[in-house]
Amino acid sequence: MKALGLIETKGTLAAVEAADAMVKAADVTLVEKTRVGGGLVTITVTGDVAAVQAAVDAGTAAVERIAASSLAAKLVIPRPHEELEILFTPKGPGGKTDPGVRDEEEPEAEDAAVGDAVEEVVKEVEESPHPALPEKLDRQTLDSIIEKYGIAEGMAMADGLKVTALRTLAREYGELKISGREVSKANKQLLLEELKSYYEARND
Repeated sequence: MKALGLIETKGTLAAVEAADAMVKAADVTLVEKTRVGGGLVTITVTGDVAAVQAAVDAGTAAVERIAASSLAAKLVIPRPHEELEILFTPKGPGGKTDPGVRDEEEPEAEDAAVGDAVEEVVKEVEESPHPALPEKLDRQTLDSIIEKYGIAEGMAMADGLKVTALRTLAREYGELKISGREVSKANKQLLLEELKSYYEARND
């Protein structure tokens, strides 16, 4: 069995970001996504030790760009015992496959399996009303989330902020209809409406 790399995140949004970054950063195979409970999601990849380490590093950095609090744990096992294989059930064409075997003659099938796994995580993000809510959020991060997942997901993230953090975020936007003391006195609903209006107008 090849090396294993695992990243555990708080929420599916961070899990999507981790999975995407991991498979893009190195020659690894996405083995599975596991809902641990309590909002935790674990992404597992396999491959050569160096590739797995690079993938885990990239996935960790991607999650921390969303919010440092979204990263629950990370782990690289260079030489896992062969009996650990029963813990993982990667899916591919025709059913289960050995995570330690890479069929060099069928790259398209492997790419399809990775794509299916990522799509499954994306689907969970779309179905989850409150993915990985950060303690704070800056404009650059919110821009990135809305660009990737849409205004609705971005506003769901912003809605998870405390009103004080939301006011701090709103002050980064000079384009809003409210500013200064108005922002300091604004309630959560007004701040969310202003941010939503800004992004909707920007996308028109």
